[in-house]
Amino acid sequence: MKRVRPLTTAVVLAATLVGTGIWWVFFRGPSSAECAPVRELLSFNKTEIDKLNAKTHVPEAGSYEAATDPGELDYRAWVDGLTDRAAKVTAPELAGQASDMAGTAARLVRARLDFDAQSKRTAPGAAMPAVAMVVTAFNDEFEAQVRQLAKTCPE
Repeated sequence: MKRVRPLTTAVVLAATLVGTGIWWVFFRGPSSAECAPVRELLSFNKTEIDKLNAKTHVPEAGSYEAATDPGELDYRAWVDGLTDRAAKVTAPELAGQASDMAGTAARLVRARLDFDAQSKRTAPGAAMPAVAMVVTAFNDEFEAQVRQLAKTCPE
C-alpha cells in the first residue's frame, strides 16, 4: 500500500475547499425562497396568457363568424398583474429580470393596441401595418425573458 504524504493530503483538501467555495458563491443559483415570487410571476403569466388565448377566435376561411380578440382591459389587467408580481421579486439577481419582463409586456401591449387601431383603418387586402413587426419583436423578447426566468427558477 502506498503511503500518502501529509502535505499532499493538505493540498488536496485545501483545493477541494476552495473549489467548493467558488461553486457556492458563483454557481449555486438562487434559493427556493428567492425563486418563490418568480414562480408566482410565471404561474400568473401562464394563467393570464391562457385566458387571453381563450378570448381569441379566428374564424375559418369563408366563414361568416366574427373574429374576436381580447380587449384593452384584458391586456392592461395582464400587464398590471405582471408588474405587481415583478415588484415582489426582491432577490438582486432576479429582480432586474422580472422587472424587465414586466416592462417588455407593457411595451408589447402598447404596440399591440397600436396595431389593432391601425388594422381597423387598413383597407382589406392591403399590407399589414408596420407596427406588426414591432409587436413580433416585443413578443419574441418577452418569450425569451420568460424562458430565462423559468430556466433560472425551475418549478
